[in-house]
Amino acid sequence: MLDERLSNSRAAVPLRFLPSDQQSGFGDMLGVFERWLAFHDGADHTRSRRHANRSYAPFRDERVEPLIQRVVDNLLDDIESDEFDLMSDFAFPLSAIVIADLLGVPSEAHADLTRWTDDIAHLFGSTRVSTEHVYRTQRSTRELVRFLSAPESARRSEQRGGLMHQMRHTESHGYRFDEEEVIAQSALLLFAGTASIRYLIGNSVHALDQRPPYERQLLLEENTAATAVEELLRYCNPVQFIGRVAGADFTHLCRDGTQARIREGQPLLLYIGSANRDAEKFSRADELVLTRPGPNEHLTFGAGRHLCFGDPLVRSTTRIGLASLYRRMPDLRVFRQDLDWNNNLGFHGFQSLRVTARV
Repeated sequence: MLDERLSNSRAAVPLRFLPSDQQSGFGDMLGVFERWLAFHDGADHTRSRRHANRSYAPFRDERVEPLIQRVVDNLLDDIESDEFDLMSDFAFPLSAIVIADLLGVPSEAHADLTRWTDDIAHLFGSTRVSTEHVYRTQRSTRELVRFLSAPESARRSEQRGGLMHQMRHTESHGYRFDEEEVIAQSALLLFAGTASIRYLIGNSVHALDQRPPYERQLLLEENTAATAVEELLRYCNPVQFIGRVAGADFTHLCRDGTQARIREGQPLLLYIGSANRDAEKFSRADELVLTRPGPNEHLTFGAGRHLCFGDPLVRSTTRIGLASLYRRMPDLRVFRQDLDWNNNLGFHGFQSLRVTARV
């Protein structure tokens, strides 16, 4: 991830799965993705990242965490049965509503936001992309852009001082996002944040179900919660790989002593899931150790200049969501015979996860 020979300019990489005669006609969709700061390199990335960070500055923990807690409490209040689907009843709406509220856009559209961002996540997370799915993602991207560009979204974000409004009106070093960049960065936060948060919560509940129940208490105590969440990020990370593109020809020396010849323009997959279980880096690497001493140097959010922009939001939402869940439902258990994993290797997690709070 820190190798300067690797480029982040990879908006069009998923189209390479298609036959060459089917790769055209997606310019509007790629135009959105190409504006994502996550897909920029060099000076363009530095400028966009600096501006996004400055726009995000007003959203400190004391403002964001009450918002998250309110959404969490409302969702848990609405669960009427001891048996429910953790994903559809809690994790999916939680991530979409929190990020919509952060942006300042209508959060009642969370079901649509989940559907649209699901399609984008599959496009960038699947190792098998069909023409039909690319067209579906194009439609979803168009609908997401229309939603974010709608006068109601702009009006609400301004009234609430939301992040989308802040990005429109913040200036850093004489630079401001234009309207297309504001919409693109908002779409990026929705896509990356909703997928990461919801699958992390589902993966964490599944993993904790296999641990002694008393360990859940670590998530409820102020002095142990942060350490426990970092270990869940390492062990339960839904983002199994990230993509890069070779910016030049080079030879890579593999751990087994062999050499791999990399060609300029070649797509590469860097497996975070494997790095987070590296026995040379972590003791008991294949175990969930919620008291693992820090610093826990996992790569869940990447590293260096491309460190995930939304990492504080993922950490806070996961911590508050899990703590509230186990505080209310200390005996929560997973129906292990009903595990329904998704088929997305890039954002690996549960499509459905049946649980019960009954003792």
